[in-house]
Amino acid sequence: LRREIAKRAMHFGHALSPDDLLITNGCTEALTLALTAVAKRGDSIAIESPTYFGLLHTLEVLGLKAFELPTDPTRGIDVDALARLLDTEPVAACVLSSNFNNPLGCAMAEADKRSLLALLARHAVPLIEDDVYGDIHFGRERPKPFIALDGGANTIYCSSFSKSLAPGYRVGWIVAGTYAQQVMERKLAFSLCCPVLPQVALADFLESGAYDAHLRSVRRIFEENLGRMTRTIETSFPTDTKVSRPAGGFMLWLELPRRFDSRALFDEALEQGICFAPGDVFSASRRFRNCLRLSAGHAWNHRIEDGVRRLGRLAQALLEG
Repeated sequence: LRREIAKRAMHFGHALSPDDLLITNGCTEALTLALTAVAKRGDSIAIESPTYFGLLHTLEVLGLKAFELPTDPTRGIDVDALARLLDTEPVAACVLSSNFNNPLGCAMAEADKRSLLALLARHAVPLIEDDVYGDIHFGRERPKPFIALDGGANTIYCSSFSKSLAPGYRVGWIVAGTYAQQVMERKLAFSLCCPVLPQVALADFLESGAYDAHLRSVRRIFEENLGRMTRTIETSFPTDTKVSRPAGGFMLWLELPRRFDSRALFDEALEQGICFAPGDVFSASRRFRNCLRLSAGHAWNHRIEDGVRRLGRLAQALLEG
């Protein structure tokens, strides 16, 4: 499996040996191993804002503080804001999604990624990279992750098959570079190793070429799903609702007027059997209460379309009430 993953890294321009890779129980364990290798309890970690709520939970359990960096739905994090932070505060590491982050779906331009890497290198701050959505791109070429741009000099790369294939397999991996020994020691202490059978099955699946065929299919499905969901939102949500336009992944981020409370919407929607993620769970400081995230990761059908329409009507009623 490590050999097959190393082969795939050549697709985005980074040469890896199987020995550079360590298999993990999903990307969550990879991120946890990386964080414990570079930071200790009480240290500060720079993150995107909004960011995946699972990362916030991991930071909290590890006793790490989150510095939230303003993140644009199109361009990604504000590199100038990160520069100001590094000039004034001690930061143990920076954790960023490579492409199509959850929940915004944004992807930094390659030039901005290079600027960010140069900035972190000047301050000797390691980058922990989460690239679980990189394979789900809608353009012709896969966007390059950070590790391909700095050759792994200052980057710990984390990824998995959870978003692109199946979350239940819990197969991820980490490329820790100079931190490989620290990560290996923690892996042995935390979980020793991962189940072998899913690894064997995935290795065969990758070697057969079936994974690439699968990716072509899911990219088309997710892009169509996002288009359908966006059109449904535009006809059923309040007219001043803003919707993200991701070029990959399967998440939509909605921003409603400032006075809107997505928590109140969540409670009402749940009573009608509709579930979504309210915006404040994506922030350590509980910002974005007027925002929400919808997932288009399931096959589109009338039930989902009806749920989005009813959610829009509930949102409109809350604003009017």
